[in-house]
Amino acid sequence: MRVLLWLQDGKNADRPKRYSAILTASTERQIKLGFYMRFLTIFVFLMAMVCVGTAKDETKVADLVKQHLNSIGTDQARAAVKSRATEGTVSFQVENSTSGHQDGKEVFASDGGKFVSLLKLPNPNYHGERFVSDGKKTLIAQVKPGAWSRLGDFVMVHNEILTEGLWGGTLSTGWALAHLDERLAKLQDRGLKKIDGRELRRVDYAPKKRSDLEIQLYFEPDTFRHVMTVYSMTISPQMGTSDIATARQQETRYRLEERFADFKSVDGLNLPEKWTIEFTFENGAGAMANAQGLTAVQTGEAGIVPISAAGVGAGKSPVSHFEVTITSISNNVQIDPKNFEVK
Repeated sequence: MRVLLWLQDGKNADRPKRYSAILTASTERQIKLGFYMRFLTIFVFLMAMVCVGTAKDETKVADLVKQHLNSIGTDQARAAVKSRATEGTVSFQVENSTSGHQDGKEVFASDGGKFVSLLKLPNPNYHGERFVSDGKKTLIAQVKPGAWSRLGDFVMVHNEILTEGLWGGTLSTGWALAHLDERLAKLQDRGLKKIDGRELRRVDYAPKKRSDLEIQLYFEPDTFRHVMTVYSMTISPQMGTSDIATARQQETRYRLEERFADFKSVDGLNLPEKWTIEFTFENGAGAMANAQGLTAVQTGEAGIVPISAAGVGAGKSPVSHFEVTITSISNNVQIDPKNFEVK
């Protein structure tokens, strides 16, 4: 028999072994291939689930933005406004301190993505803030030659607050959410959050260009009106040259908050007449320096002038508080282009 001859042939005695080895290798390849196919199937399924979830989130956010814009006014009413000027009063004080408050003037003028924001105070040491943006570049007024307030310095370093159309919220014709198709920012719906005893819908805003800031937008869940923006940043302490030096290092926290209320209809658009601005700079050494009455801190070539915080309580950080009451809102007004010049 052919099979018997094969077995009797001494030279071919190891063929069954080789044949068995071939079968074993083939089986192993099949097992590996089966494992790979199962893994690939699971991976594709998970990716599909992620894509579906992402698509649902994007639809959810897009629907929120649409309802928010409708809360301002109809498409026709919004498109009809090219420029806007608001005027009002501003009351300023430093909370957690014994300093009193000062009253001044507020002006906000915008034309498309350009704007100038003025918070003017009758104080020679701190005359308030003036922010200008031409849509790309920004200008922050100095408190004195070569020096800015802590708020001004914060906004100057993180000028996306201005260039993204976030500052002033819906008071600006360049409002960020009305121009998402131009700025290509990413939004993420974080759901309802309880803020000061009331529930608000939080949406995180991430500019196309990388930002160190965490930017949160808050909306009323029933009206979809934008009522608050929070910009925050925490700088972790650096390692010291020794354990004791490291232990003395403290976090530095910045928080800028804008709140909007008292909405009123003007030319078919619902806009806020109350604008509250709060800026907090928390740093153990900085708070102590302010409490000791120092008037300036040099940082490289730029000077930073802390707003006077005499009498700040121990363990408390000064909070710069601006309370703006808008008394006049005018749409489609002629605004001198020189107001938006950034030199």
